[in-house]
Amino acid sequence: MRILVMGGTWFLGRAVVNGALARGWEVTTFTRGRSGVPVAGAVAVHGDREQPSDLTALAAHGPWDAVVDTSASELAPGRYWMARRCLRRRRSGTSTSPPSRHTGAGRTSH
Repeated sequence: MRILVMGGTWFLGRAVVNGALARGWEVTTFTRGRSGVPVAGAVAVHGDREQPSDLTALAAHGPWDAVVDTSASELAPGRYWMARRCLRRRRSGTSTSPPSRHTGAGRTSH
């Protein structure tokens, strides 16, 4: 199994990464690189989730079977859809448009 952990060098994220690695999973972490030390055995990618170029660079390390967001970051709905498009474009070669009506507070899990 391949997972992406958004945040992954501190507290809960670090525990998720260590647990996944202990199960033999391939793990990529995406952090700003401001706190914590990358976990040995995980692929560490640094960037800002609000920068399309950073997300495009992250997508080059995918695809993943699951994404776990432990960073407690809250994106505005428009930023969420931008991030989703950048990551999805790499995976499928297409982009997706946001639905006509957004529900929730910008935190959506799939």
